[in-house]
Amino acid sequence: MVASIAARTQNSNDPLVSPMRDSGWSFVQALDSISDQEFADNYRDAMRPVLLRGGCSDWAACKLWSPHYFEKVAGSVTVPVKTLNNGEINVSSWKLAEYARFVKDSEQCKGGDSKSVATATPYCHDIPLLGLIESLAEDCQPFPADFLSPSYRRHWWRYSQFFMGPKGAITPLHFDTLLSHNLFFQVFGAKQFTLLPPSQGIHCGRRGWRWFDVDPEQPDYARFPEYKGTTPAVITVNAGDILYMPPGTLHHVRSLSTSISFAIDFHTKQSVLDALAHSNNGMPNEVIHYNSIAALSVIGEIDERITFPLYTPYLSYIS
Repeated sequence: MVASIAARTQNSNDPLVSPMRDSGWSFVQALDSISDQEFADNYRDAMRPVLLRGGCSDWAACKLWSPHYFEKVAGSVTVPVKTLNNGEINVSSWKLAEYARFVKDSEQCKGGDSKSVATATPYCHDIPLLGLIESLAEDCQPFPADFLSPSYRRHWWRYSQFFMGPKGAITPLHFDTLLSHNLFFQVFGAKQFTLLPPSQGIHCGRRGWRWFDVDPEQPDYARFPEYKGTTPAVITVNAGDILYMPPGTLHHVRSLSTSISFAIDFHTKQSVLDALAHSNNGMPNEVIHYNSIAALSVIGEIDERITFPLYTPYLSYIS
């Protein structure tokens, strides 16, 4: 079965798009199943997003993972927790058990509105937790490793970034900083994604390298009148779903409930070349550095034992 989630794109001369390939996807497909080759040919290499309903629902993680579970199995781990205030990211250190209790306490709050403004909510995200506690990867089987490029497959969990947060936690509109492919796994709870293709970024109030000032849920048309010409796709990603986003995809994310998930940013030979072509288009030096390391791995086929220690700081990189 295939369902479509409406969205249209329009052409632009945004420097983000060239030489990035914007396939002009006109809708986001929702599939019940897909083969590795179909994923590679029709979505990853074609730069088209896709939602795989129940793609990881058979995992033990979808039965076991919860704030209480992480309080028990990883509570002593210290993690950075980020709070966004007026575009500024503030970071504080929490024990994961402490943060898990915060999330559980948030569940008890009555009258919570998932549409309330919650950008100031402390949010545990982009944490390389599965790399720190590698036994967690055992909960994520069978893992679709062949969706990834070969250099990421053997130790896929080392490249993952973990998210846990309460209902209402928000990540504002942005694209992934390396201009990499994004494979996102929703394990517990649900999130709402608002997606726009790279070509529509010029209408969204770009700030710095990868952030945008438009709030897709409550757009200020007086400030951003051109946003009326965009056609965002709004997608609910439930527990057990997998979402694929091509390089440069703009996305705004809201937790519709207490949520646990993780994502893997990965490059193909083409995407890392496309990304490095933006080195003179405002890409931060740190991002150029990490993309260069990815190129050594993906294109140069340099041994992971050499490249991964150099790449590791990216997994906690704040931008």
